[in-house]
Amino acid sequence: MVRSFHVHFEKLSPKDSPMNESINSNFENGDGEMLRIIPQNVIAFTKSGTELVGNVEIINIDTKPVTYKIKTTAPDKFRVRPSTGVLAPSASATVNVVLQQGQTINTLSREKFLVMCMGLGKEMSTNSHDVAELWKNTAANSGHIEQHRLKCAIPANLDLDLGFSKGGMPLYGSAGGGPGGDMNITGAGGFGAVGGDKQFQHFQQTIAQLGDANHRLESQLKFQQTLQWITLALFVVLSVAIVYILKAEIKNSVATHY
Repeated sequence: MVRSFHVHFEKLSPKDSPMNESINSNFENGDGEMLRIIPQNVIAFTKSGTELVGNVEIINIDTKPVTYKIKTTAPDKFRVRPSTGVLAPSASATVNVVLQQGQTINTLSREKFLVMCMGLGKEMSTNSHDVAELWKNTAANSGHIEQHRLKCAIPANLDLDLGFSKGGMPLYGSAGGGPGGDMNITGAGGFGAVGGDKQFQHFQQTIAQLGDANHRLESQLKFQQTLQWITLALFVVLSVAIVYILKAEIKNSVATHY
Protein backbone atom coordinates (compact mmCIF):
# COMPACT_ATOMS: atom_id res chain seq x y z
CA MET A 1 0.00 0.00 0.00
CA VAL A 2 1.38 3.39 -0.97
CA ARG A 3 1.52 5.88 1.86
CA SER A 4 1.44 9.63 1.32
CA PHE A 5 3.06 11.84 3.91
CA HIS A 6 2.69 15.60 4.02
CA VAL A 7 5.06 18.26 5.32
CA HIS A 8 3.08 21.06 6.96
CA PHE A 9 3.47 24.54 5.47
CA GLU A 10 1.67 27.82 5.54
CA LYS A 11 -0.60 28.75 2.64
CA LEU A 12 1.17 29.22 -0.67
CA SER A 13 1.51 32.77 -1.90
CA PRO A 14 1.86 34.01 -5.48
CA LYS A 15 5.33 35.35 -4.73
CA ASP A 16 6.47 32.10 -3.09
CA SER A 17 6.97 33.76 0.29
CA PRO A 18 9.02 31.83 2.87
CA MET A 19 7.36 28.85 4.51
CA ASN A 20 8.56 27.03 7.59
CA GLU A 21 9.28 23.31 7.47
CA SER A 22 10.28 21.33 10.54
CA ILE A 23 13.58 19.49 10.11
CA ASN A 24 12.19 16.48 11.94
CA SER A 25 9.16 16.07 9.67
CA ASN A 26 8.95 12.46 8.50
CA PHE A 27 8.46 11.85 4.79
CA GLU A 28 9.19 8.93 2.51
CA ASN A 29 10.24 9.58 -1.07
CA GLY A 30 9.76 7.39 -4.08
CA ASP A 31 6.45 6.42 -5.69
CA GLY A 32 3.45 8.34 -4.44
CA GLU A 33 -0.13 8.11 -5.55
CA MET A 34 0.42 10.57 -8.39
CA LEU A 35 4.16 11.01 -9.03
CA ARG A 36 7.25 8.84 -9.34
CA ILE A 37 10.43 10.74 -8.55
CA ILE A 38 13.83 9.68 -9.95
CA PRO A 39 16.13 9.80 -8.01
CA GLN A 40 14.01 8.91 -5.00
CA ASN A 41 16.05 10.47 -2.20
CA VAL A 42 19.17 12.40 -3.25
CA ILE A 43 20.00 14.78 -6.10
CA ALA A 44 23.59 14.01 -7.16
CA PHE A 45 25.32 17.00 -8.75
CA THR A 46 27.78 16.40 -11.57
CA LYS A 47 30.05 18.64 -13.61
CA SER A 48 28.56 19.93 -16.86
CA GLY A 49 30.88 22.38 -18.57
CA THR A 50 31.49 25.09 -15.98
CA GLU A 51 28.42 24.23 -13.90
CA LEU A 52 27.31 21.72 -11.28
CA VAL A 53 24.03 20.22 -12.41
CA GLY A 54 21.57 17.75 -10.94
CA ASN A 55 18.60 16.21 -12.76
CA VAL A 56 15.27 15.06 -11.37
CA GLU A 57 12.81 13.08 -13.47
CA ILE A 58 9.14 13.46 -12.58
CA ILE A 59 6.68 10.85 -13.94
CA ASN A 60 2.90 11.04 -13.72
CA ILE A 61 1.70 7.57 -12.66
CA ASP A 62 -1.89 8.73 -12.16
CA THR A 63 -4.77 8.38 -14.61
CA LYS A 64 -5.46 12.11 -14.66
CA PRO A 65 -3.32 15.19 -15.39
CA VAL A 66 -1.12 16.35 -12.53
CA THR A 67 0.41 19.75 -11.79
CA TYR A 68 3.71 19.94 -9.92
CA LYS A 69 5.66 22.67 -8.13
CA ILE A 70 9.26 22.54 -6.83
CA LYS A 71 10.66 24.49 -3.90
CA THR A 72 14.08 24.66 -2.28
CA THR A 73 15.55 25.69 1.06
CA ALA A 74 18.07 27.99 -0.70
CA PRO A 75 16.64 29.76 -3.79
CA ASP A 76 19.74 31.99 -4.04
CA LYS A 77 21.93 28.92 -4.47
CA PHE A 78 20.03 27.12 -7.20
CA ARG A 79 18.48 27.70 -10.60
CA VAL A 80 15.61 25.27 -11.23
CA ARG A 81 14.04 24.81 -14.67
CA PRO A 82 11.20 24.11 -14.92
CA SER A 83 9.98 24.75 -11.38
CA THR A 84 6.29 24.25 -12.21
CA GLY A 85 4.33 22.42 -14.87
CA VAL A 86 1.54 20.06 -15.85
CA LEU A 87 1.96 16.37 -16.74
CA ALA A 88 -0.54 14.31 -18.68
CA PRO A 89 -1.08 10.69 -17.59
CA SER A 90 2.14 8.64 -18.08
CA ALA A 91 4.01 11.80 -19.14
CA SER A 92 7.33 12.81 -17.62
CA ALA A 93 9.50 15.90 -17.22
CA THR A 94 13.19 16.34 -16.48
CA VAL A 95 13.96 19.15 -14.06
CA ASN A 96 17.44 20.69 -14.19
CA VAL A 97 18.87 21.93 -10.90
CA VAL A 98 21.97 24.12 -11.32
CA LEU A 99 24.16 25.34 -8.46
CA GLN A 100 24.76 29.04 -8.97
CA GLN A 101 28.32 30.22 -9.61
CA GLY A 102 30.05 31.73 -6.60
CA GLN A 103 28.34 29.54 -4.00
CA THR A 104 30.07 27.49 -1.31
CA ILE A 105 29.38 23.77 -1.30
CA ASN A 106 30.16 22.97 2.31
CA THR A 107 26.46 23.25 3.17
CA LEU A 108 25.15 21.76 -0.06
CA SER A 109 24.29 18.44 1.59
CA ARG A 110 22.03 20.27 4.05
CA GLU A 111 19.84 21.80 1.37
CA LYS A 112 16.56 20.17 0.38
CA PHE A 113 14.05 20.23 -2.43
CA LEU A 114 10.33 19.74 -2.06
CA VAL A 115 8.33 18.38 -5.00
CA MET A 116 4.60 19.03 -4.58
CA CYS A 117 1.84 17.86 -6.87
CA MET A 118 -1.93 17.69 -7.08
CA GLY A 119 -4.34 16.16 -9.54
CA LEU A 120 -6.37 18.11 -12.08
CA GLY A 121 -9.93 17.07 -12.73
CA LYS A 122 -11.41 16.85 -16.21
CA GLU A 123 -13.18 20.16 -15.76
CA MET A 124 -10.01 21.95 -14.57
CA SER A 125 -7.93 24.06 -16.93
CA THR A 126 -4.28 23.24 -17.62
CA ASN A 127 -3.53 26.84 -18.67
CA SER A 128 -0.39 28.12 -16.93
CA HIS A 129 -2.22 31.12 -15.47
CA ASP A 130 -5.07 28.99 -14.14
CA VAL A 131 -2.60 26.49 -12.67
CA ALA A 132 -0.72 29.33 -10.95
CA GLU A 133 -3.98 30.55 -9.45
CA LEU A 134 -4.74 27.02 -8.29
CA TRP A 135 -1.45 26.81 -6.41
CA LYS A 136 -2.03 30.30 -5.02
CA ASN A 137 -5.39 29.37 -3.56
CA THR A 138 -4.48 25.91 -2.26
CA ALA A 139 -2.99 25.46 1.20
CA ALA A 140 0.25 23.46 1.23
CA ASN A 141 -1.12 21.19 3.97
CA SER A 142 -4.16 20.37 1.89
CA GLY A 143 -5.03 16.69 1.62
CA HIS A 144 -5.06 17.12 -2.17
CA ILE A 145 -1.30 17.80 -2.28
CA GLU A 146 1.29 15.01 -2.46
CA GLN A 147 4.81 15.93 -1.38
CA HIS A 148 8.25 14.42 -1.97
CA ARG A 149 11.43 15.67 -0.34
CA LEU A 150 14.92 15.32 -1.86
CA LYS A 151 18.35 16.01 -0.40
CA CYS A 152 21.52 17.13 -2.21
CA ALA A 153 24.82 15.26 -2.56
CA ILE A 154 28.24 16.93 -2.75
CA PRO A 155 30.38 15.74 -5.70
CA ALA A 156 33.22 13.44 -4.65
CA ASN A 157 35.80 15.14 -6.91
CA LEU A 158 35.06 18.82 -7.39
CA ASP A 159 37.20 21.02 -9.63
CA LEU A 160 37.44 24.33 -7.76
CA ASP A 161 38.25 26.06 -11.05
CA LEU A 162 34.52 25.90 -11.73
CA GLY A 163 34.07 28.89 -9.42
CA PHE A 164 32.92 27.17 -6.25
CA SER A 165 34.56 26.97 -2.85
CA LYS A 166 34.46 23.99 -0.52
CA GLY A 167 34.30 26.17 2.56
CA GLY A 168 34.76 29.63 4.04
CA MET A 169 34.16 32.57 1.74
CA PRO A 170 33.16 31.86 -1.87
CA LEU A 171 35.67 32.52 -4.62
CA TYR A 172 33.40 35.31 -5.81
CA GLY A 173 29.79 36.30 -5.32
CA SER A 174 27.87 35.70 -2.09
CA ALA A 175 26.71 32.41 -0.69
CA GLY A 176 23.04 31.70 -0.15
CA GLY A 177 21.64 31.51 3.35
CA GLY A 178 22.28 28.21 5.11
CA PRO A 179 19.74 26.28 7.09
CA GLY A 180 19.14 26.94 10.75
CA GLY A 181 16.88 25.44 13.39
CA ASP A 182 13.91 25.67 11.03
CA MET A 183 14.25 25.25 7.29
CA ASN A 184 12.97 28.17 5.22
CA ILE A 185 11.69 26.87 1.90
CA THR A 186 10.99 29.40 -0.84
CA GLY A 187 10.36 29.24 -4.55
CA ALA A 188 13.09 27.68 -6.67
CA GLY A 189 15.14 29.86 -8.98
CA GLY A 190 16.80 33.27 -8.71
CA PHE A 191 20.02 34.81 -9.95
CA GLY A 192 21.98 36.22 -6.99
CA ALA A 193 25.59 35.18 -7.66
CA VAL A 194 28.08 36.88 -9.92
CA GLY A 195 28.82 34.73 -12.97
CA GLY A 196 32.29 33.35 -13.59
CA ASP A 197 32.23 34.67 -17.16
CA LYS A 198 31.96 38.24 -15.83
CA GLN A 199 34.98 37.67 -13.61
CA PHE A 200 36.89 36.27 -16.59
CA GLN A 201 35.95 39.29 -18.72
CA HIS A 202 37.13 41.63 -15.96
CA PHE A 203 40.40 39.69 -15.79
CA GLN A 204 40.84 39.98 -19.56
CA GLN A 205 40.21 43.74 -19.43
CA THR A 206 42.81 44.14 -16.68
CA ILE A 207 45.38 42.18 -18.72
CA ALA A 208 44.63 44.32 -21.79
CA GLN A 209 45.09 47.54 -19.79
CA LEU A 210 48.40 46.31 -18.42
CA GLY A 211 49.50 45.41 -21.96
CA ASP A 212 48.63 48.90 -23.22
CA ALA A 213 50.54 50.53 -20.36
CA ASN A 214 53.56 48.33 -21.05
CA HIS A 215 53.43 49.22 -24.74
CA ARG A 216 53.38 52.95 -23.93
CA LEU A 217 56.39 52.58 -21.63
CA GLU A 218 58.31 50.71 -24.32
CA SER A 219 57.53 53.47 -26.84
CA GLN A 220 58.69 56.17 -24.43
CA LEU A 221 61.89 54.26 -23.69
CA LYS A 222 62.67 53.87 -27.41
CA PHE A 223 62.07 57.61 -27.95
CA GLN A 224 64.43 58.48 -25.08
CA GLN A 225 67.11 56.14 -26.48
CA THR A 226 66.77 57.66 -29.96
CA LEU A 227 67.01 61.18 -28.52
CA GLN A 228 70.17 60.23 -26.63
CA TRP A 229 71.81 58.84 -29.79
CA ILE A 230 70.95 62.00 -31.71
CA THR A 231 72.37 64.17 -28.92
CA LEU A 232 75.54 62.08 -28.84
CA ALA A 233 75.94 62.33 -32.63
CA LEU A 234 75.53 66.12 -32.53
CA PHE A 235 78.10 66.33 -29.74
CA VAL A 236 80.60 64.31 -31.78
CA VAL A 237 80.02 66.44 -34.89
CA LEU A 238 80.42 69.66 -32.93
CA SER A 239 83.57 68.33 -31.26
CA VAL A 240 85.12 67.41 -34.61
CA ALA A 241 84.17 70.79 -36.05
CA ILE A 242 85.71 72.63 -33.09
CA VAL A 243 88.94 70.64 -33.35
CA TYR A 244 89.14 71.28 -37.10
CA ILE A 245 88.58 75.00 -36.60
CA LEU A 246 91.20 75.20 -33.87
CA LYS A 247 93.76 73.39 -36.03
CA ALA A 248 93.02 75.69 -38.94
CA GLU A 249 93.42 78.76 -36.73
CA ILE A 250 96.70 77.49 -35.32
CA LYS A 251 97.98 76.74 -38.82
CA ASN A 252 97.04 80.20 -40.06
CA SER A 253 98.66 81.81 -37.06
CA VAL A 254 101.92 79.96 -37.64
CA ALA A 255 101.92 80.85 -41.34
CA THR A 256 101.30 84.51 -40.58
CA HIS A 257 104.07 84.60 -37.99
CA TYR A 258 106.66 83.36 -40.43
